[in-house]
Amino acid sequence: MCAVANMTFGQNQLRLRAGFLSTNTAVSEYSQGLGYFYYDSVTIDPRVTAATMSVEMDIDMGKGFYFSTGLSYSKKGLPLIYYPRGAYGYSAIQEYMGLNIQIKYHYKFRDEKFGIFAATGFRSDFAVAGPPSAEIANDSKAEYFNAFGTFKASEFSFNTIFGVSYKFGPGDITIDANLLYGLSDVLADRFTVGRTFSIGLSLGYSWYL
Repeated sequence: MCAVANMTFGQNQLRLRAGFLSTNTAVSEYSQGLGYFYYDSVTIDPRVTAATMSVEMDIDMGKGFYFSTGLSYSKKGLPLIYYPRGAYGYSAIQEYMGLNIQIKYHYKFRDEKFGIFAATGFRSDFAVAGPPSAEIANDSKAEYFNAFGTFKASEFSFNTIFGVSYKFGPGDITIDANLLYGLSDVLADRFTVGRTFSIGLSLGYSWYL
């Protein structure tokens, strides 16, 4: 029984990943009964591409399946909210720490050097640093920043990963693509809605424990 336990534990993996995540935030606005929309008066750059890092643990469930969890760092937001009439521009980038919970399948070919894997599950991101408040903007057009540049403190997303592995030294080198589909509204203003979609590419290394 001890031999079996050691063999099972030996399939667990600790992985470090780093790469880039490109996030598009789709913004829409409900009518406030004002006779106009803020969205019609601003130009918004919806895409942020920034570095991302994560540390993850894969727990062997048998037959190539793993319970995968970990922490990740990323940046999302709106790099430019521009009011053309007054030549005002603001940046609203928020930094997050995320908790990933996924089920992963890792298939290794006969020589066990090469492998392919896929994982799917959910991710919760929590803000650790955010954009400046509308009060910092301190001008008459702060309401435009307030509508689109104030983010909620958390986001919930559906997460999918596809990748390849190559055995090297005491573990595996991994390359993977990451897709994140936002399930929650990220904007705090009650008349605006922001939902994210992210695509990432990462290089990592996994150690067998």
